[in-house]
Formats: sequence, structure tokens, C-alpha cells
Amino acid sequence: MKTLFYLALLGLGISPGFCGTAASADAPSRPNVIVVMADDMGFSDLGCYGGEIKTPTIDRLASEGVRFSQFYNCALCGPSRASLMTGCYPWDVGQAPGKSIFANLKKNCVTVMQLLKANGYETCAVGRLDMVTADDWHNPADIAKCADRFLGSASGGPGNYFKEAKDTPWFKDGKKWERPEGAYSTDLISDFVAEYIEGTADREKPFFIYVSHYAPHWPLQAKEADIAPYRAFYQKQDRRALMQERLQRLIDEGLIPAGTTLPESMVKAKPAAGGYLAVERMAIHAAMIENIDRSLTDTMAALKKAGKLDNTLILVLSDNGASAQMMFDKGSKVPVGVRPGSVDTFLNHGPALAALSNTPFRNYKATDYEGGIAAPLIAWWPRGLKDKGRISHRLSHIADIMPTCLELAEVPYPSQFQERNLIPLAGKSFASVLQGAEDGQDTRRVLAFPKAIREGDWKLVLHSKGTPELYRMSEDRNEKKNLAAQYPERVRKMKQRQSTLFTK
Repeated sequence: MKTLFYLALLGLGISPGFCGTAASADAPSRPNVIVVMADDMGFSDLGCYGGEIKTPTIDRLASEGVRFSQFYNCALCGPSRASLMTGCYPWDVGQAPGKSIFANLKKNCVTVMQLLKANGYETCAVGRLDMVTADDWHNPADIAKCADRFLGSASGGPGNYFKEAKDTPWFKDGKKWERPEGAYSTDLISDFVAEYIEGTADREKPFFIYVSHYAPHWPLQAKEADIAPYRAFYQKQDRRALMQERLQRLIDEGLIPAGTTLPESMVKAKPAAGGYLAVERMAIHAAMIENIDRSLTDTMAALKKAGKLDNTLILVLSDNGASAQMMFDKGSKVPVGVRPGSVDTFLNHGPALAALSNTPFRNYKATDYEGGIAAPLIAWWPRGLKDKGRISHRLSHIADIMPTCLELAEVPYPSQFQERNLIPLAGKSFASVLQGAEDGQDTRRVLAFPKAIREGDWKLVLHSKGTPELYRMSEDRNEKKNLAAQYPERVRKMKQRQSTLFTK
């Protein structure tokens, strides 16, 4: 399989290491940036994070880049996107828990796209257009103020991967766009990104591209040619055995501490409605992940063609953990003769499949346990990244992406933007980590969540109405041994710190 992948890259004119060309003498010192975000992808779905799903391009980025082992998001799509775009905690900028995840941001923040555009960058947004502007991101005219080019929907969620669904219109460069019937959403995203990159070949300005995939968010839909190989594979597999295999690979890679075991609640998670479709759900989900990887293959080819490979930073991540939600699922009612995963079906992942995706962690999307907020993060940058192929254990947050991009782009964070007063950043740049600085690991950092706080090696979870839950993450990353009774003073201080950092 690897041989075929290398041959495919060579056919596209890309060396197996991606970095086959020297940088031009007049290349900009400020890097191009491409942020690739999956939707509802679990911690271990990617091959380089232990998964059995084929992701050769992302795996290659990891082998030539940096993988983060302790990177966190905000448990839900809206809050995570708000934090990524503004560098702030989501509840401070209009994404408070219990409120609409599709609400506009407050007038106390600015997005990374707005600041980079104002400081000499070209900007492009593709896919989910949530939060790209601190103005009305539902309005294509406002999006056009911060994105030079864009394609996608401004209403949240994929709706349907093969057609425009009700209340999910697509827009292109400020205008309503009639998406081609039958075209797959991930393919539309890939084509637009490649076209945009190739168009930058003769332009000197650096660019920022936000590639916000819908996949693998429900509904589970993919092309039959992509599903079929996984169907044959998963028919011969036991889900629990797959979880153990993922866990062992994570330990072997150094991404998870040795001695970690699987939470029983995840091992025993129940299949979604229509249990006879368990294999189909797994196969469709895997096909959706592989399509994200294939999209990046197209992106790499376009960068090569445009001469932009060497000075482009690519970040790959997920907005939250895998979802156990059963929203509008019709799995038990798939008509006879209708292919699961086609345009006419609507399937959710369900607890069992989400547990596999979130291996080795506890719980799911929408919670502040690791299964909800821990995500992969891969950084690749030929010109600026040192000590390639390593793992960073720096305690990191999705809010860190904006200050990292600003530092590398040499753009200061202002106190005001377009007559609005800005709140301070919650995120911290990890540019020093990319450049190999050991002192950039910052493992004693404090991070706040609506129902949790992480302080160095310790995590306090406040979901329970009774006793708080305290975990030592270097020994118990999957949150199995509650130490709250042994450390009451630590619990008290962490609760106080959490209440200070988290304000509704």
C-alpha cells in the first residue's frame, strides 16, 4: 500500500517526502498557513494516532512534522470554532454553554482571518464557514470582508454530502451557489482549495486557508467505491479488539502513557439503532476519514505545482471528539435495496463507533472528559520546523492556533480593531515548539473548560453533581481513578481557579 501511495505522489510530481524542491530566493519569510479541521473526528481515527483507517498523506505530514499528545478543543463545534478563530475562550466571545452554537460572536473580539487580511495576507475559507468573521458570519457579504475567496455553507452542519439540503445553502465568493447534484462535499472542498492554491503561483503575498471539513460529522455518507474496501475489512474485525490495537499503537508511539487501559464504559458501549448496520457505520466513517486524507493529497499536489510547499505551515486537527448522539437517525428504517451511506440515508455514529474513534479515552463529544475535548494536532512546515517526526507533550488548546499564526506572520495582537475594544487572548503561541525549543513545552499550563480545569498534570472534572473528579493525567489519561478524596486542598484550589477563568 505504501508503495502505491509513493507512486501516486510521484505521478503528481511530489517526492515521497513532499519537500523535493528548494525554496526560491525571493520566497516570503512569513509562511503560508493552511488549517485543516475535521468535524467530530476522534482522537485515534488517523493512522498516525493509532487508527487502522488509511491516512497516508496525514501520516507522512506527521512523520515529517510534530504531533501533539495533549491538545484540547472545546467539546462542541461552535465553541471550538469561536476559540480557534479568536484565540479566546468561547464563553468570553459569544459562545456560552447552553446558548446557540450558531450565534454570532460578540463585538469584543477579532478573527485570525480578519487580522491576517489586514496585514498583507490573502485569505480563503472552505467548507463550514462558522465564526470566520467577528461580524455576521451567516451573511456572505460579511464573510467576503475577511475572506478573499470562500466556498461552503454558513448555516452549520453538513446537511447532506451529495446535495444541498434544506436550510444549508452554499455560497461562493459572496453569492449563492448552486452546488452540483451528486457531487461529494469533501471533493468540492478539495477542488476549490487546489484551484485557489494553484492561482497563487505568481503572487507574492502569503496566504491563509481555513479548510473546515464537514466530515466525518453525521449523516454518515460516502461513495460506495470508498466504502466497499472497509466493509470487507470490518466484517472480519471485532470492535473491542480494534480498540485494544489502537491503544497499543498509541502507547508504542509515545502518544499515551504506558499502562493505560480502556474504560469499561467505552468497551461495552452499545451499537446505534439498527445494530445490523454496525459494520456499515464503521465502513462509511472510515471512508469519510480517508477522503479527508485524499483531500490533503490534492492540496499537496497544488502546493507543489504553485511552488509553495517549502514555506507552508499545515495544521491538522478536529473540533471535538467523536459523537455518540442519535440525531434524526433512521438506521433501523433503511429501505430494502437502498445503500447505507447513500444520498437517501441518514445514519449517526452511535456510542459503539464513537467509542472506537475516541480510543483510549472516556466519553464523547459535548463532555469535558478526554473523549470530548482531546484531539489530534499535527503540524508540518518544511522551512520552519525543526527536529522533525517528534511528539510534543506541551499542554495546548485550540485557542493557541490564532496567536501562533500571528507570531509567525509577524502580526501583533491589537487592543482595538475597527473601533471595537478587544479582550486579551486566552491562547498562547506554540511557535517555539515548532522551532524545537524545549522550553516551549509549557506542561504546567492551566486550561479552563465549562465543567473542567487542567492544571499541569492534574485535571478536575465537575460534571457530577456530587463529588468532583480529580485525575492525574500522566498516570491516568483515560480518567478511571478519582483522586479527589485524597487531595481535598488541590480540589478546592482548582475549583476556585476554574470559577475565575470560566465566566458565564
